[in-house]
Amino acid sequence: MTPPAAWRGADRQVGLAYLGYFAAVGAFHPFATLYFLGLGLSSVEVGLLAALPAAGVALSGPLVAAAADARAAHRRVLLAALGLAAATALAATQATRFPPLLLLMGVLALAAAPVGPLLDAFAVGVGARLGRSYGSLRVWGSLGYSAVALAVGRLMGERVSPIFLVAQAVCLALALVSARRLPSLTPREARPLLGGLAQLRHNRQLAALLLVAYLVAGGAAILNAFLGVRLVETGGSAGLVGLAIALGAASELPVVALGGSLLARFGAARLVALAIVTYAVRFVAYGTVEDAAWMLPVQLLHGLSFGAFLVASVTLAARLAGPAHAAAAQALLAAASFGLGTITGSVVGGALLDRFGAAGLFRGAAGVMAVALAVFVAARGAFEGRGLHGVDDGRDTIRPPVRAGK
Repeated sequence: MTPPAAWRGADRQVGLAYLGYFAAVGAFHPFATLYFLGLGLSSVEVGLLAALPAAGVALSGPLVAAAADARAAHRRVLLAALGLAAATALAATQATRFPPLLLLMGVLALAAAPVGPLLDAFAVGVGARLGRSYGSLRVWGSLGYSAVALAVGRLMGERVSPIFLVAQAVCLALALVSARRLPSLTPREARPLLGGLAQLRHNRQLAALLLVAYLVAGGAAILNAFLGVRLVETGGSAGLVGLAIALGAASELPVVALGGSLLARFGAARLVALAIVTYAVRFVAYGTVEDAAWMLPVQLLHGLSFGAFLVASVTLAARLAGPAHAAAAQALLAAASFGLGTITGSVVGGALLDRFGAAGLFRGAAGVMAVALAVFVAARGAFEGRGLHGVDDGRDTIRPPVRAGK
């Protein structure tokens, strides 16, 4: 049984690990494409490099997370992944040609893929034992992303340099230090290495949630990739694009931080539905409004779409899978959304942009949200019928099988 001392301060450690990890994401993602283009790589080569993180989340994340569940090795796997990712980011500062960059970015993508799902598993598990909501821990990641993205951009100035990779490595190292004393999530027991994935394969409620997450992420990928295009074609400037992104990021913080209160008010299932409807409203607005300035208020709905869906879907996935499959469930959710959904939305959106324009893409994305909502409503009865009291009781934590201290 878990002694109380093992969990004391674990919420702070998870929060700081989130801060370091998403600070690393904020150091890398806004600048990587510009850096690769500045090295003289072709657009095809840059596209391949940009697709690697999503591919890593889709391919390696569930396998590594399932292995961590099977061996109750969540902390060891997390530390190894963070260490390998930090070392690879530093090594990438010395690469300037496509072949070595492809190798290093591939290793970085595979190493980083299970980090987010493992942190989510820790946040849900630790929150259950210490009475903290998932959102109150995850919000530190949002703060880290915003702060470091801004700081690294100012540090580099006019030219994107390898400094962003150094910053990424430093932030990953800080996450590693913060995570090194996290407690064991589950007791060690003899289980097949990938048995968790085999068991979750038969979980129809979780499968329905993954399908919804895939559809939502596909629409969100169109938003992330083509919002700037839509703003510019309706009279906006590069500065307005930056302002729109900043407003969206700011609106996310209170929603994630107060996720526990939102779940208490609406319940996880209703919050998922609210997020999907809010996404649809945003997409309709982006597809019909012809003045870029009027799209800025719409960006304030980012929190109630992305932030609410994040908090509710992570909570619901954890409940549907149970503590024994904590990491695998989060990895499958990430694979469906940040992996396959992101890839599909980006590729399909790029292929259809010339034919339908950015406005047409957003109207189509609103239709995808309608399909996602229909799927979720149809499956919601299955969620509630499973007897998981947490699905609609408003609590965003999982009741552990053994209370801390017993």
